[in-house]
Amino acid sequence: MKNSDLGEGEVVVMIGEIVKSHGLSPSELSQLTGLSRPSCYKLIEGDIKRIELNTLAKLCHVLHVPIQHLLFYQPVGELSAPGQIG
Repeated sequence: MKNSDLGEGEVVVMIGEIVKSHGLSPSELSQLTGLSRPSCYKLIEGDIKRIELNTLAKLCHVLHVPIQHLLFYQPVGELSAPGQIG
C-alpha cells in the first residue's frame, strides 16, 4: 500500500531530473559523489525506496542545489512542483 492510499500524500523524488539537467551520466555522478555506479543508476531512474541523509548531502554538494530541489512532499489532491517550493 502506498502512502497516497492512506491519504498522506507522497514524497516526489526529482534526483534523476536534476542529474540529467546537469548533463551527468551515472558514471560521472559516481565519480563525483563516491557512490557506487549501481546506486547512481537507481537514483537517476527513481528506483529507490529510501535514501540516506549523507547520500542526499553528497548530491546537494555535487549538484549545487538545496535539498528541496531533489525531493519534495506532495499532499494528496494538491498539484505541487519543485519550482513552487520556497
